[in-house]
Amino acid sequence: MQRILRKFITNARVLNINEKVRRNPTSFVSLRDFDVTPGGTVSLKTIARNPNISLYALNHFNREAIFVETPSEVDLSERPFLYQAQYDNAIRLYSMSYKSFLKLADIVRQPDKQLILIHSVGRCGSTLLSTVFNNLPDVLSLSEPEAFTEIVKRREPDGRNEDEMAQLLDAVIQVQCRPTNQIAPKMYAIKFRSFSTVMIDLLHRVAPQSKHIFLYRNAEDRARSIARAFKTVEAENEALDAANLRVRSKFVPLINQYADRATNGTLSKVEFSMLAWLSGMQKYVELHEAGIPMCAVRYEDMIAEPEQIVRTLFEYCDLPTTPERIVLGVKAFARDSQQGSSLARKNLKQDEQNQLTEEHLQEIHQLLAEHATIQTADFIVPGTIKLN
Repeated sequence: MQRILRKFITNARVLNINEKVRRNPTSFVSLRDFDVTPGGTVSLKTIARNPNISLYALNHFNREAIFVETPSEVDLSERPFLYQAQYDNAIRLYSMSYKSFLKLADIVRQPDKQLILIHSVGRCGSTLLSTVFNNLPDVLSLSEPEAFTEIVKRREPDGRNEDEMAQLLDAVIQVQCRPTNQIAPKMYAIKFRSFSTVMIDLLHRVAPQSKHIFLYRNAEDRARSIARAFKTVEAENEALDAANLRVRSKFVPLINQYADRATNGTLSKVEFSMLAWLSGMQKYVELHEAGIPMCAVRYEDMIAEPEQIVRTLFEYCDLPTTPERIVLGVKAFARDSQQGSSLARKNLKQDEQNQLTEEHLQEIHQLLAEHATIQTADFIVPGTIKLN
């Protein structure tokens, strides 16, 4: 029995892909994105030695980690969103128990791993900043690894599973951030989805030497960009049941203050998006006041003075600032950072249906007026880089 158990812990299941069935390119990922059949087992050491196998998702309900294998010539870091690139290029899947996953993390662990962690309120240049770092020859920047989402989703507000989530978070970082066929980096950058601000405190606990960067943008301009990208103006209101509300509140804590409207379906998509902006801004301010070291960047400043912002961020991250490296960083501003994804500029319609109306702006201003401290669309958070 002990031999069988050891084999289970040190092996991963191979899953052959029959069909890719994912419909929404921006939704959360899972094993359900694929129709698969079992294909035997492989050792954890085999996975650890194969740079073409990368972590795709966690399934906390089944307590398993899902990996994808992609062709050796595919550089996943070159795509705007890692999870989309993994899905598009997947040729095989692997699954393993949490026990095996934690063991794998120890196998690939790199001591003193240097991390740059990019957080944002969404639609404010975080994908662009990921590209800035990825242009450097000694930095591997991963844009939106999806396994972190499950930790946000499963972390309990009362802290009762904090130690477990910290252990999982550490394992995700160790397994996600490792050398590829293209680069053996000195530093890793992770650009998270827009709700990651809620777990900065947990990240600080797990990786206290990390460099945290928070990007944000004028609330009205962000809302217009969100409307074009996700058609929030066209979307119908959604009445959330108690279970759905509980999950949504993990990502957007301020929704709890509007629970009645969320459950009866009178909270619009524009308002929900605005609450996400406010939640991210509020959490950053709280954590900054708590003493967690962070650096904040306004999208408007980054676009106005890219060279100054790039230089300042490189200095903050203890990266060399030679003229050649600054040029490489600024080069990212010359192209659409989301090119090749569903959110590329050419794919976002500019028609009347995707424009904010005066009523939508009033909704935004009302939520601002009801917040205790963040009451203007152009609120400046502490720790923001100041232009010369």
